[in-house]
Formats: sequence, structure tokens, C-alpha cells
Amino acid sequence: MENFDQAFLAMTALVPIIEQARTDDSNEADTRFRIINTLITDVLQWPSSAVQNELHTESGYMDYCVGSAGAQFVLEAKRVGVNFELPHGATSAVVSIPALVSGSAAGRNLQKALEQASRYAQERGVPIACAFNGYQLVVFFASRTDGLAPLQGRALVFSSVGALLDDLLVLWNNLSPDGVANRVLHQTLQSSVPFPPDPLAFRLNDYPGSQRRNDLQTGLQILSDLFLGDLEDLEGLQEDFLRECYAASGALSQYAEVSRQILSTRYELLSEAGSASVHEASGRKGVTAGFTADVMQAALSNRPVILLGDVGSGKSTFIERLIHVDAKEVLGESISLYVDFGASSTLKSLSEHVLDACVNQLRDKYETNVMGLKFAERALKDELRLFEESPEGYLKDIDNVAYQKARIQFLQRELGDRSNYLRKAFEWIRSSWRRQVVIFLDNVDQRSSQDQNEVFLIANELARTWPATVFVALRPETFYTSEREGAISGYHPRVFTISPPRTDVMLRLRIDFALKQLRDSGRLNSFPAGIQVDSETLELFLETLSDNLKANDPFVRLVDNLAGGNMRLALQFVTDFVGSGHINTQKIIEVQRRSGRYTIPDHEFLRSIMFGDNRYYDPDSSPVPNLFRLTRRDPKEHFVLPLCLAHIQKAGDLDTEHGYVPASEIYRYLQSLGYEALEVADCLDYALRFRLLDSTRKYGKAAPDEVFRITTVGAYSYKTLIDKFTYLDAVSVDISILDDAVRVSVRDAYDLRQRVDRAEIILSYLDEQWAYVPNSPDWNWEFASRALRADISKVRNRLTS
Repeated sequence: MENFDQAFLAMTALVPIIEQARTDDSNEADTRFRIINTLITDVLQWPSSAVQNELHTESGYMDYCVGSAGAQFVLEAKRVGVNFELPHGATSAVVSIPALVSGSAAGRNLQKALEQASRYAQERGVPIACAFNGYQLVVFFASRTDGLAPLQGRALVFSSVGALLDDLLVLWNNLSPDGVANRVLHQTLQSSVPFPPDPLAFRLNDYPGSQRRNDLQTGLQILSDLFLGDLEDLEGLQEDFLRECYAASGALSQYAEVSRQILSTRYELLSEAGSASVHEASGRKGVTAGFTADVMQAALSNRPVILLGDVGSGKSTFIERLIHVDAKEVLGESISLYVDFGASSTLKSLSEHVLDACVNQLRDKYETNVMGLKFAERALKDELRLFEESPEGYLKDIDNVAYQKARIQFLQRELGDRSNYLRKAFEWIRSSWRRQVVIFLDNVDQRSSQDQNEVFLIANELARTWPATVFVALRPETFYTSEREGAISGYHPRVFTISPPRTDVMLRLRIDFALKQLRDSGRLNSFPAGIQVDSETLELFLETLSDNLKANDPFVRLVDNLAGGNMRLALQFVTDFVGSGHINTQKIIEVQRRSGRYTIPDHEFLRSIMFGDNRYYDPDSSPVPNLFRLTRRDPKEHFVLPLCLAHIQKAGDLDTEHGYVPASEIYRYLQSLGYEALEVADCLDYALRFRLLDSTRKYGKAAPDEVFRITTVGAYSYKTLIDKFTYLDAVSVDISILDDAVRVSVRDAYDLRQRVDRAEIILSYLDEQWAYVPNSPDWNWEFASRALRADISKVRNRLTS
């Protein structure tokens, strides 16, 4: 409301300036400087940084281009003397454009201005255009995707300076930053972005369906979960696992489809953005030299130690190895309590979960019931001495029963305040047992940002008031957002980063460890006593995976790039493949048994990843994106994702800011190809959802300051996946097809031959849609199309051979 009040005052002050300009018959330059600048920045309240003048286009120079990050509307300025013939009236109106521009010379003046504004808007991919002569304003959609020519639609018209002032609310609601963001003009002009046709998935009866497994696949799935799951949690295996399977963090992948500079500066920009000092917790040789000393200093200063790492980067494994291997001499003699927020109930408060975990682990790991009466009497010795001096304490010699009841009630009150009581309990443990207390708050990154903020506050309170060294694992984005605006902003914690290890090394170590367990005993400690498994088929399958991780570069490149540094996801890829219903499991085992080597082709592993447990590809559950998706009836949008990804990678490689590209540059590039700002925004949101891009959007910056960087997932997707028949075959059910004849011909496929036929139809359709995209220097569908057609031909040749 305050902003609109300011807009009203600014417009009221602008009216006499407009009237004076009409008397002076101001030229176009005067109209701009005396009126338009004020209208845009003071009345409509667009920031000056969002206003550009005299931008070059293919056909000339546009007067004004307005918008943050992406351009939102263009304004063509005319001098006051150029009158528009508009319907008379003191209020705004929505009028048919053909009715406005027909007939008189004045109508031709307006038509010329609208054509010029429309042309500039289309060349820059800007949806809204305005024509303004200093006192008359016409607003319309110049870049449309509904098949209607811009000058055949409707326009919002302010026919006089009186209309601008009297209907300022209408002007504000349609052209202010909030109004544009909320797409009010679409409602005003009764225009909407037409939805694309439904993809094939909408015509399938059981979509996404459930892929059936045979008995062999089901058995392998169960065994793979047992032998490749959380082995570090199994009693008797934990320390061996952590010694033999730990892959040091920070090693750079040789298979990544992005530059080594991007990989090596994973947290560099974040360190520059924040005020805290950030260091590496581990490197190729394990825990870094300064980590232990800094941890001890943090303990003495009563501050928590923060471990930063992306989801799946190995923070939990780092903590477990720190406890049981790297710092066993120090922490092995300590009371080490591990609080897992990933496994906790969402119905329980976070603070209660921490207290429960402390109580339960002291009982289970250290055989100490801190909530028991005997322990409480020792821990509360000072408090009981004060109780003895109280009036209730004097009951001891008068009424022993009343005394004992009062004493028990006193202890119950002390125990009821669990946080305060546990602090006293740990103080007693430290002094009596002469052992330090270390508390690890882990898997916090699996909770919401609000929960992560709350956990940090809990960690800070524990470190400040309890006799404990406290570690808390957070995502980088949560830490830096909170450092500016949230829970962390008032503290100065010790901060360390944990980079992911090499994916192939981590997987190979885990698989070889599982193979050793199978060969030695055929069982794990988690099995019931006397239970073993017939593990020959699993052993053969794991041998296949181990061999391919050592010598099958295309296979390793696929896993490494699509995991994108998420070790948890990479391991899930492997376990899903072992029992997948989308591969010929029997064939793999027979070849491995007969020849001792089976080379896993890309298409087999890719199918297990893309489909998961579904019969059909489902973008809502698959970790792999649909690069050809549509959100509107715009044929160019089939290619906006690969164009966006290619441009960001190319621009990022040329830049020195660790591969990041400003959002404004991305909007500028894609709008120059004819994409609207909303299409670009949708594209970036989708890319972030599927981890194709990394962005400082996660770190709490405002939209104009956002920067984006390509990930290995994004680079591999547009460079390699898009060339594969397996990929097009999978996403074919999710592609909206604009051509009616083609859409009817794309049907469900029941065998490989039908799938190949369908892929060729869709490929030809995409070739035709590429004609709507202007030439792009960064990526060309024609090269991808040729590679894809060649891959489809290989599949067809196998059918006939």
C-alpha cells in the first residue's frame, strides 16, 4: 500500500509536467527525459537498474526495455505532437486493436507505433509492448504463443493524462513489478498462455505403471539392498567398512563433462559471499591438518563446528570415520553421541529428538541409565545437598516417609527438566569418568530450511551450555542464507566443507567390500542366526559391476555425471540396476559366468535409472529430465533447455567467476532467440529441480543477483543423453506434440521395433520444430539430430541382423 501511495504522489506531480510538455510540443527526447523516466521509475517504481535505453535490435534501437533479470516490457516513445486517435473518456479501457488502427491518419500514427513496438518486442522475446506519446498510453501483447497476430488482439488504453491519473490503480496493477510478476495484464486483456496438447502419457491406461520383476530380479534386488546398503551401520562390520571403503573427498573426476575449474571451486563463491572463515575438513589424504586443532579450539570457545556439504557428498561417512578411524585415539575414549535427523519422526520436536537420542545412546552404547535414580543421585549431588538444607530436608529426622516422598518428588522435578538435567549429567560424566562428550547432529540437510535453522540454534545452545563439542552437518545454501538472515547471523561458528569423493572409486570400494563379505561367509551380521543366502548370482552380478567400474569408461562416465557428486544417488543407481525389471538379468549372469566379463552397455543402465520401478518414464519420479518438455504452445520451447545449458556452460568457461553466469545474461541470450521471460524462468526452475544447474538462488540472493552454473548432470544431459535412442524412447511418452497428425501417430509401443518406429516419427517432428529457432552459436539441434538418427539406425540394424 505504501508503494502505491508513493506512486499516486509521483503521478500527481507528473500531470502538470505532461500538460506543459503538450503546450511546448516536446520532441521525443524531451518526452523521454521529462515524462517517461519519471513514469517508469517513480510512478511504476521499477528500479533504475531494470531500465535500459536505446538497446540495439536487428531492426533498430528500442527506446525502453524494462525488467529485472529478464526484460518484461518494451516501450516505444513518440513525441507529444504525435497524437493517437483513441476513444475519448476519462478512464482506461480495453479495446480491440484492429478497431483502433483502422481508418484515419491518426489511426495510422498509432498503427506505426504499435508495429514498431511489436517488432522490437518480438526480436527480444519480450511479451508486453507499449506505445506512449507522453500523455496517451497503449499496452498490448506483442509476442504471443496462441497463434493470434499481435495487432489482432486487444489493448489496454489510457486515452488522456486524466485517464492515467484517474485510473492509476489499473496502470499500477498491470505494469508495476508486482503486477507484471502476477501476470495481471493477461487477465485484463483476457489472454492466457495456451497449454500444450497432452503428451502420450495422458492416453495410457496404467501410466506410469509398475514394471514387473521375475523371481531372479526380485531376489537380486533384496540381496543388493542388504549387501550394498548402509553397511557402516552394521555391528561388527562398521570399523572394517570405514577403513576399507572410505573414499577420500576432494578428488576430481576424470569423467565429468564440466571443466576442472568448476569442480575444484565447488564452494569458492560461497566462501566469498559469506563472512565466516571456511576451510576444508578433508582432502585426498583424509582429515586435513588444521581440522583437529580447529575443532579443539571450537570446543574451548563453546561454539559448534559446522560441516558443509551438498546432499550426498559424504558428510555422514566423514563423521563416522572420524569417530571410529581417523580420530579414534581421541574420540574413541570420548562419549560420542550421534543424532540422526534423517531417520527421526516428524511428529517429534527437534529438541526432544536430540534429548531422546542422548538418553538412549548413553543407555545402549555406554550401559548408563542417566534417567535412573541411582545415576541421578550422583549427578545431582550438589542439588541434593541443598535439598537437605531445605525445610523438606529436615523431615528426615521427624517423618522419614514424608522425607523420602519429598526427596523423590525433588528428583522427579530435576529429571523433568531434561535439557538442564542432561547438562548436569554430562558435567558429572566429564569430571568422574574423565571423558569428553562429542555430539554429532547429522542428516540435517534432509530437513527443511526452517528445521535446519532450528537445529543450528540447538547446536549452538548445546555447545554453549553443555560440556560437549558439537558438530552439525548443513547444506551450504542453508548456512549462507541463515548467515545473512537467519539463525546463524548472530554467531561465528567454525565452518568446514566436505567435497564428494570420486564416484567410481566410492562405488568400486563398496562393491569389492560386499564381494568379500559374500565370498568369506555368504552372510552379514544383520541376518538372523544360522541364515545364509544363495549368493552366487549376486556375486556374479557384483563382479560384473566391479569390472565395469574399472574398465568401462562410457559406463562410468554415465554414472559419474548423472550422480553429480551425490554419492547416495550414485549408490541408489547401482542397487536399482542390480534388481531392475528393465534389463535381461539372466543374460548378464550367463555371460559373466561363461566368459568372466560382461560389458554393460549404456542403454541398459540408463533404462534402469530413467524408469526405476515404473513401466513408463515419469518425470515426477525419475532423476533424469525431459529436455524436450513444453509448458505452452511454442515450438521453440522444445529446445530451450539444451540452448540454455549450452550457453551457460560456454559463457561460464570463458568467465573467471568459477563458471557462474548472471541471470540477466541468460535472459538476454534466450530472449534474443525469441523466448519470453516466463519461458526462461520456467526453464531455469526446471533445470534447478533436476540438478542441471547450480545457482546462488539457493544462497538467499535476490533475483537480479542470481548466478547460474552448469553441473555435470546438465552438461551430460544436453551433450550425450540427447543423442541416445534409449533417452528419446523413454521421454517420448512425456513429449507434447503440437502437430495434430504427428500426435495421432505417436502411440504406445509393445516391442523394440515399434519403439524404433515411434522414435523416428518424433525425431522428424523435432527436426521440423527446430526451424522456428533462430541461429544459435552455442548449440545446434541438427548435430544432435544426426547423432540420434545414427543411434536409431544402429538399433534398427540389430533388429534385422
